[in-house]
Amino acid sequence: MTLDLPSDIPLDIPATAKIYKDDCMYSFDTPENNELGLDIDLKSYRAYSRNSDYNYTRENYEKTGNHLYLNIKKTLKPQEERNKLLYDDNGEKNPKLQKLEIKNVSDDDYYNTTITVYDVAHDKTYERSEVSESFNKLIDGILAANSSATEDEIKQWEQEILPCPHSIDVEQFENDNLDLTKCSQCDLAENLWICLHCGSLGCGRQQYGSTLKGNGHALSHYEMSQHPVAIKLGSLSADSESCDAYCYQCNDEVKVPNLAQKLHKFGIDLNSAVKTEKSLVELNIDQNLNWDFRLDGANGEKLPPVYGKGLTGFQNLGNSCYINSVLQSLYNLDGYKNYLKDAKFPQVDNPANDLVSQLVKIYDGLYSGRYSIPGSLKGDDYQLGIKPSAFKTLIGENHPEFKTQRQQDAFEFLLYFLDKLDNEVGLKLNEDLKFLLASKVLCAHCAHGTLTNELVDNISVPIESEVTGTDDDGKKIYKEVELIDSFREYTSEEAIEGYKCDNCDESPGMAFKSSGLKTFPKSLVVNVQRIKLENWAPIKVDVPISIPHELDLSEFTAPTFGEGEVEVQKKEAANAGNAFVPNEESLSTLLSMGFPEPRCLKGLFNTGNSNAEDAMNWIFAHMDDADIDEPFNPSAATSSSSSSNEPSADLIENVAAMGFSNQLAKKALLLNNNDISAAVEWLFANPDDNGIIEENAKPVINLQEEKSQLVERLESLPASRGKYELESVICHKGTSPHTGHYVVFIKKLVAGEYKWVLFNDEKVVVCDEDNLQDMKTSAYVYIFKKIE
Repeated sequence: MTLDLPSDIPLDIPATAKIYKDDCMYSFDTPENNELGLDIDLKSYRAYSRNSDYNYTRENYEKTGNHLYLNIKKTLKPQEERNKLLYDDNGEKNPKLQKLEIKNVSDDDYYNTTITVYDVAHDKTYERSEVSESFNKLIDGILAANSSATEDEIKQWEQEILPCPHSIDVEQFENDNLDLTKCSQCDLAENLWICLHCGSLGCGRQQYGSTLKGNGHALSHYEMSQHPVAIKLGSLSADSESCDAYCYQCNDEVKVPNLAQKLHKFGIDLNSAVKTEKSLVELNIDQNLNWDFRLDGANGEKLPPVYGKGLTGFQNLGNSCYINSVLQSLYNLDGYKNYLKDAKFPQVDNPANDLVSQLVKIYDGLYSGRYSIPGSLKGDDYQLGIKPSAFKTLIGENHPEFKTQRQQDAFEFLLYFLDKLDNEVGLKLNEDLKFLLASKVLCAHCAHGTLTNELVDNISVPIESEVTGTDDDGKKIYKEVELIDSFREYTSEEAIEGYKCDNCDESPGMAFKSSGLKTFPKSLVVNVQRIKLENWAPIKVDVPISIPHELDLSEFTAPTFGEGEVEVQKKEAANAGNAFVPNEESLSTLLSMGFPEPRCLKGLFNTGNSNAEDAMNWIFAHMDDADIDEPFNPSAATSSSSSSNEPSADLIENVAAMGFSNQLAKKALLLNNNDISAAVEWLFANPDDNGIIEENAKPVINLQEEKSQLVERLESLPASRGKYELESVICHKGTSPHTGHYVVFIKKLVAGEYKWVLFNDEKVVVCDEDNLQDMKTSAYVYIFKKIE
């Protein structure tokens, strides 16, 4: 008997539908790693699984009544067959695997795939030969469609690189002495960049971790001529979108409009160009996907892989090692494990769009142990790892950098993630990271000052970068330092020029600032400031830091007022109601830089009133605001900031004018933080949504109240010592935090003994002492555990 397609299941997939067929909505079960494969709901196109711990398919059936599922199951082909794809006849890695733009090798080359229809109501499976022609047509459509993760990845790549003012308006000059075969200043015939202004040819910079040579002569040409835009010759092809274009003045990759016309001036026909070298993006991704980060020990043998609960790796999604390292380190904290181990999935329509659901899913992925088993496409030495695609898309959807496929700064992502968790989940999850950082500011003229306590969840300390010489390759060699000295530098007294004292009104005034820890958190996040500005470009310094296995911060307690010094109490009127009291030190710093006071106040208010640098960046980003110089109204600003996310009537009307109901327009705006463009995109992607807003889907977070209560609790704690032991270290190799590769070393209990484990994406290995030396020059973020 043939199974027909039920009338309530559409024959054709809606154009805006998202097909979730990479992993289960609630677990990291995939067609490859789950014995029973993956079940795709034929009505919602969402994937569910049946594993040894839970039957998510049946749960979905009981909730929705949807009983028919497309089942996809993949089993790895024998090693002999895979070796023919992985290696050539000489035993070398197949060169076609190195091509990242065109996937010459498909999943079908590695796996045997079985496609069936599963009826959960009757626990029955149908072969494709047992279902109707229309049913098979629908199946073919689902199999041919891009998955949700693939669609998100394409979208992220498309918004990567944009034109800049210099690439839009390129002034060109005649050049009768063109030689496009080698660098004009050396004999390199690869990694060549042509100046789009005058046609001068120079070699690029050496790419960290790449065998591609470069002496930086294209950059030297810019420094001499001030011609900012250059094109990489080897990346040129008829598809001008994929070539490398770089603006040295903006210090970023750019697009060049009408590139073919501009290249024609120098005799280059773009339509007949053939790509011969990888692009910068491809080199960076290739480096990330294949970086071993010393997976061999002192004796040259491979470090032993480990498996089990808490020893699960993440797959690299191209440039996602910065996310992988941050997640591994946070999920190792006792606070995270205690919070998430018994957490339930919220009752939401789509778990892929819900942060708490993704947090719980990742915890299950890391600690269930189901995915930390030997065997992967890279051989039985390593695990396959889990793929946090939905999390990456969700966490970065409204961030200009983290929503892209480019490498990002792991510390910047850590701060962004912690802040997002505080705002959407509340302070409980990150409570163990919170502490009070005290700052004392004392007027040098009258010895009056203030003492303020700031609630923070990390500390960023300077490191001394004394150059002692250079190696054979000309790379700088730095003197080894101790992390404790960085804390001494951070908390030492510093002068504040241009300080305005409320007591003596000395002008121009000066004050002295000192800092210290009022309380000591259970888990301490410490960033070392390895990024320095060199020729106005951010460069990372590989200063070796002795591994701080233990750290005693007891000497860095909060400063106090001494004899002859007077603490000034803030005026009650200034603290009344919803008034905003700016950070005095930060305000003085901004004013001394020449910013008008309204801009300074708005910058501090909109960045949490924490420091001058964040406020300054906000001011630069809002220079063109029409009201930037209008008087700052703290009452109105506070009222506005503390109000709900409720969209205004005007916003709702604007979206509804496009043909949507007011109720649906309001829901779209609420789900997208009142971003009209994102709301409209959501509406077109969800044409059948009923517009009902799930009021209880997310907890209502009163962040200010939670912060006030936490500060009260912390201030009431008895004094304690600040002794810590090192728990994890996020390391980075590369010349900039936005390139290179991130890994994390974590102290784990392995076979009853604490050992250092290296998490290099999906490769998880036990380290020996020789490998720990990577921590010295590569440590970027430390996480310490308090010794009670």
